[in-house]
Amino acid sequence: MQVFKLYFKLLKSAAPALIIYLVVFSILIFVLSSNQRKSATGFEEVKIDMALVNYDGEHLLVQDFLEYLKSYCNFKDYGEDENDLADALFFREVEYILTIPYDFGEDFIAGKDVRLEKKAIPDGVYNSSVDQVINNYLNTARIYLTAIPNISEEDLVSYIRKDINTEAEVSIDANENKGEENGFYNQYFNMASYIMLSCCLLGVGLIMLTFHNVHILRRNLVTPMTHKNMNFQLIGGNLIFVLTYDIFFILLGFLMNENKSLNGNVLLFWLNLIIFSVSALSISYLVAVLVKSRQANEAVSIVLPLGLSFISGAFIPQFLLGDSVLKLASFTPLYWFVKGNDTIAGLVNFNWDNLKYIYFYMLIQLGFAAAVFSLSLVAGKNRRRDNY
Repeated sequence: MQVFKLYFKLLKSAAPALIIYLVVFSILIFVLSSNQRKSATGFEEVKIDMALVNYDGEHLLVQDFLEYLKSYCNFKDYGEDENDLADALFFREVEYILTIPYDFGEDFIAGKDVRLEKKAIPDGVYNSSVDQVINNYLNTARIYLTAIPNISEEDLVSYIRKDINTEAEVSIDANENKGEENGFYNQYFNMASYIMLSCCLLGVGLIMLTFHNVHILRRNLVTPMTHKNMNFQLIGGNLIFVLTYDIFFILLGFLMNENKSLNGNVLLFWLNLIIFSVSALSISYLVAVLVKSRQANEAVSIVLPLGLSFISGAFIPQFLLGDSVLKLASFTPLYWFVKGNDTIAGLVNFNWDNLKYIYFYMLIQLGFAAAVFSLSLVAGKNRRRDNY
């Protein structure tokens, strides 16, 4: 087990840089976990400031309509002067101006095509909600006028109020919703992929560079240890290295997350991370075979993870990236790792129709790892042939 022991002795030389990566990542995750938002469990109506100009104030239907609007609006009186109303809207003293024309109630009941006049702040946040409230009342009134042609105003108002005041209780089952822990783990593991790839390139790359040194290769050639045995020991050391990082990220995420529940989503996050670590190991091995100096390996360990993380969605959500960028990123395992995490985060029903996409993304990562490992073996064989 000489090679196996030497592996971890060499790893000590890269320990300071690896520890720095982990410390910085832990601080970022601590900030992320401290900013976790509580799940929304209630809804509260927000009243908006409205200027009202009522030219038909005595009609029963109009009076009931305005009484209904008071539940959603704060009426403010700016008179009937157009300039005063325009100034109030311009300076955001009100967000909505509603004008009720003369004889609106009488004409409305008679079935004439009459409309309320409105002015609102362009693209105002609450414009659509006020429009919906107004349309709800008037559309309900039209239904009763059509169904009961000779209905009295008192009965009309009574029926309208009975209908619009009917409330339905809505509850959200947290177990059937995307839990807060899924959102945390989604962002957490996406960020962890950058650290995983960086540390693999730095740690594994440094060790493999040492073993690929021409003088070391020639010295190992005359030893009684076979090349196959040496490779098995190196593979064992590399697997222990990445599995240690997997365990670290899993435990850190579990401790940092406010919700300590363990469900199917969390297990899939863990499995996806372990599979990605194999892909990161394959990339590190290939880079170590291709580069010939420690400085070049350190440069690659900084530039490559950053570039892949930005284009693959580890830092920026994939839905915000352009199609051309995502198409380029789809040739990397990091893209499919992030895509898998995003799918796992929104997973509710654990049936095959939903799980097959996640497993497909994992298989792509394993296929990429196998292809890169094969390429690394070919490149390593050519390099040994040239050095011998």
